[in-house]
Amino acid sequence: MCIALKHFVVAHSLLLLPCVAAAQIPPIKPAPLSQQVPQGSGACSVEKSCAELAPTMIQSALGPSPLEENLRYLSDTIGGRVTGTPAADRAADWGVQAFRHAGVDDVHTEKFTIPVGWSEGHTHLEILSPAPFPVRLVSIGWSPATPEGGITAEVVDAGMGDDAGFAKAGAAAKDAIVLIHSSFLVTWDDLTSEYTIGPAIVDRALKAGAAAVLWMSSRPSLLLYRHTLAVNGELEKIPQAVVAREDAERMARFLTAGQNVRVHFEMPNRIAGPVDSENVVAEIRGREKPDEFLVLGAHLDSWDLGTGALDNGCNVAMVIDAARVIHASGTIPRRSIRFVLFTGEEQGLLGSAAYAHAHRAELDNMIAAIIFDSGVGKVTGYALGGRKDIVAPVRAALEPIASLGVKDFTLDAAMDTDNFDFLIEGIPTLVANQDPANYMLNYHAASDTFDKVDIAQLKRHSGIAAVSAFALADAEQRIGPRQSRAAIEQLLTDTGLDKGMQQAGFWPLWEKGVRGRETKP
Repeated sequence: MCIALKHFVVAHSLLLLPCVAAAQIPPIKPAPLSQQVPQGSGACSVEKSCAELAPTMIQSALGPSPLEENLRYLSDTIGGRVTGTPAADRAADWGVQAFRHAGVDDVHTEKFTIPVGWSEGHTHLEILSPAPFPVRLVSIGWSPATPEGGITAEVVDAGMGDDAGFAKAGAAAKDAIVLIHSSFLVTWDDLTSEYTIGPAIVDRALKAGAAAVLWMSSRPSLLLYRHTLAVNGELEKIPQAVVAREDAERMARFLTAGQNVRVHFEMPNRIAGPVDSENVVAEIRGREKPDEFLVLGAHLDSWDLGTGALDNGCNVAMVIDAARVIHASGTIPRRSIRFVLFTGEEQGLLGSAAYAHAHRAELDNMIAAIIFDSGVGKVTGYALGGRKDIVAPVRAALEPIASLGVKDFTLDAAMDTDNFDFLIEGIPTLVANQDPANYMLNYHAASDTFDKVDIAQLKRHSGIAAVSAFALADAEQRIGPRQSRAAIEQLLTDTGLDKGMQQAGFWPLWEKGVRGRETKP
C-alpha cells in the first residue's frame, strides 16, 4: 500500500471458503496456452449470468493455478521493486509475460516519467558520546542525502514531534538532529496517523532549523521499514531516517538522564534526474460495449528492505489470476475489463495518476476502478469513496459473492491507494475492505516476504476479485455516472477528504488541476 494517507478503510469479517490444494507451477518462458492456462470446469456461453458463472469462477480460483508460483517468482526472484530501478523494470517485463500465460492476448506497457530517481546509499550513524553503541537505521524513501562528509551534531528529543515537543526542544533544535518518538503500529488508524502527522512534523523541524530527522520505528524487535511523505515523486525537504525502536529509546534514555548525545550521521543517497517507469495493462474486450471499461488493479512497485509480498505482490499475483479465471470461464462480459499493474504507487500514486491523465479522453466510458492493496486479510466488502448513489447497485451486482461475506459496503473516501486519482476524476471506485491480519507489523518492512502470505486466503480473493470485476462489467446498467468537478468537490467536503488532502499535500495539485477532473464551463 501506498503513500500519504495509508488507510481510511473500515475492515470487517469474511466467511471463508474451503481451500483447494496445491498450485500448478507454470513455466517461466511462454508455452502453448493449452499447456499453461488451467481451465475452469464448464466454460459458459454468453447467455450465462454472473450468478450462474460465479460458482465456476470461484472453483477455478480455488483450484490448481499459477498464483502461488507467480507470487514466489515476483517476491523471491525479482524481490523489492522500487519505482525507476532495474528491478521494477524486470517486474514489468514479468507482468507482461504473466498476463499472457493467463490467456489474455491484449497486453502492453504504458510509460510515464517520475520526477526523481532514488536509491539508498550506505546509511550510518555513529554515537560519539556519551557511550558508543551500534545504531540500526535506514533512510526513508526519497530522502535527500546528507551533505558530503555527513552531519556531526547533537541529537535533540522533540517528543512526538508536535508543537509541545518542539517547544520543549526550543533553540537546541537548531542545527541538531531531532528525534521523533512513535506509538506502536497496531490498527489502520495508527497507520493513517503515521502519514497525516508526518508533513507537519517535518515543517516544524524545518522551522526550528534542524539538520535532519530521526523517526523512532513504530515496530518492535529492531524491525526497520521505509516510508516517504512526499506526494508527487519529489524529494523530501530534509534528510530523514527510521531508527530501530530499541536504539532510538536508548538514545532517548541518555537524553532524559541529562546526558548529551552527539553523533556523526552519513546518508549518501543516490539521486538521479527524471526516470521512466511503466504500468502493465491487459484487457479482455467486452462483447457489446467494448469502449466502456472497468479497471481491476494493484500496484506492482514496492519498497526494497523486504520483497514486497504483502505490499503488494500478493495482490499483483491475484489480479493476474483473476484475469485467468475470467478468461477460463469462456464468457466475455458486456464491457471491457482492463487489468492494470500500477507502478510509482509508493511515491505518490504516480502510476495511476499517469494512467488517469493519459486516458482522460475516455474516462467518460470508465465505469469503475476496483483496487486491492491491503495484504491478505479477509475481504469483507468494498469502500465506495463516499458515493452513496452506488451502494445499492453495487450491492445488487455483487450479490453472487454475498455468501462469501462480501457485503460490507462502506462510504470511506481514501487517498491511500490507486483508487484516488480515479475518485477525483469522478469515477466510481471500490477499494477492498480487509482485516489487518499480519499487514501492520510487516508493512514496508524487511519482514515483508513470501512466507507471510496465506495462499489459501489469496485464492479466495482471486475468486472475489474475478466475480466483482465480471459482475460490474457485465451488468445491464452502469453502477453510477462519472461525477462533474462540482460534484467531486462536494464529495470531498462531505467525506472530509479535502482536509486529508490538505494535510498530506495533495490539495494544491487538485486546485491547480495537476491531479483530478479538469474544470469545465
